[in-house]
Amino acid sequence: MSETQTQAINSSVQISDEVCILKFCRLRDEAAFNCLINRYSQSISRILYTVLQGSQEDIEDVKQEVLLALYKNLDMFSFKSSFSTYLFRMTRNKAIDFIRKKKRHIMIMEKSHIHSELIDKNSPESLYINKEDKKYILKVILGLSEKDRSIIMLKDVENLSLDEIARIFNKPVGTIKSRLHRARKKAAEKLLEKK
Repeated sequence: MSETQTQAINSSVQISDEVCILKFCRLRDEAAFNCLINRYSQSISRILYTVLQGSQEDIEDVKQEVLLALYKNLDMFSFKSSFSTYLFRMTRNKAIDFIRKKKRHIMIMEKSHIHSELIDKNSPESLYINKEDKKYILKVILGLSEKDRSIIMLKDVENLSLDEIARIFNKPVGTIKSRLHRARKKAAEKLLEKK
């Protein structure tokens, strides 16, 4: 990366999402797109981790799908919501699509009786998940349904408002508020069982 590109990226940190989007869509300014990616990369990874339950390889694969879709379709962003709402909905949807594809693949494997032979208890994915299981709080959160995990993640980690979360899920704010309350209550009950 040249010094000019680095300076452009550093100065673009102060540029709003809207300006970055417009610069990229109108001028195909790669630095503007990179600014958005740098700004939201960790949030994308956290959301994917929550939805996909921790498989690092899956997270990276889906993250690449999100970034590619964003690159191809950013000009379709209509500014009717915040960019983060748009991006987080896209991220969640890509993760859910990935889970559906994976489930279909597993069903096909089970039908052909190959699945059991391919499961390796010492695979990197299994070892990674086993390592993470030592963290009981994370285990409890991951034990919740995908929607409950996602709502807790978006509210408590990404600090989104209930209104923004409602737009991501395409549900009324009241529904999100009650679902968040129930999800937190379920998590608290599981944590108390441990003590």
